[in-house]
Amino acid sequence: VVQAAELFNKMINAGNCQPDAVTYGTLVKGFCMKGNNSAAIQLLRKMEEGACKPGLVDKLVDDALNLLSEMMSKGIAPDVITYTSLIHGVCKLGEWKEAKRLLNEMVSKSIFPDVRTFNVLVDTLCKEGMVLEAEGVVEMMIQRGIEPDTVTYSSLMDGYCLRGEMSKARKVFKLMLSKGSMVDVICYSALINGYCKHKMMDEAMMLLREMTCKGLVPNIAIYNTLVDGYCKVGKLGDAQQLFSEMQACGQLPDVQTYAILLDGL
Repeated sequence: VVQAAELFNKMINAGNCQPDAVTYGTLVKGFCMKGNNSAAIQLLRKMEEGACKPGLVDKLVDDALNLLSEMMSKGIAPDVITYTSLIHGVCKLGEWKEAKRLLNEMVSKSIFPDVRTFNVLVDTLCKEGMVLEAEGVVEMMIQRGIEPDTVTYSSLMDGYCLRGEMSKARKVFKLMLSKGSMVDVICYSALINGYCKHKMMDEAMMLLREMTCKGLVPNIAIYNTLVDGYCKVGKLGDAQQLFSEMQACGQLPDVQTYAILLDGL
């Protein structure tokens, strides 16, 4: 199994040869047979972080759930990291009932979810447009004495932006500021993206100016979003001006920047 794992890591690091469902499944089962459940869970977590095809995720989540049953039958207590990984996996498959079951199961076993567990749920629900459900999860967090962090709030903002509820997204942003939370580039990016999507370019640009005044450096993704926003509303002059400004600030355009400008012409 050790040699197989080394070969697997070489495949990943090479970049030109991605493991498939059979490769992942074989390694997971190999670790389980050797009683190395922690390595199996670690491998499944690595799978989550990668860009896996839906069929592969489905297969591996099944393997992970089977692994959980096997661990418990052997008297090996799963921890919060194990459950969080499983919840992440079933959320990717849209299996909300299973995610809720796992959450209830871990609590019943006195394994209390941490901020990362809740963030997995909030982020997934928001991406699926299920913001009301995400709000319920945030309330549950607070009731359990777990303070929402930057990731939680950014996910909520994304969710509101997807639904066009910009006033609610802005309210979350202001709540972060009032709580003294670290408002970073990701938070600004979420709100700027929302404003641009809904053609509210003045508000988006105000946020750009605000973040630079606070010493935060806008990344290429933010500039591309703004340039695209101007192109979408027919303000090509403003798009070109921002294009020049980003270069003056030391942010070099990428392929997407040029594609956006060409599409806007």
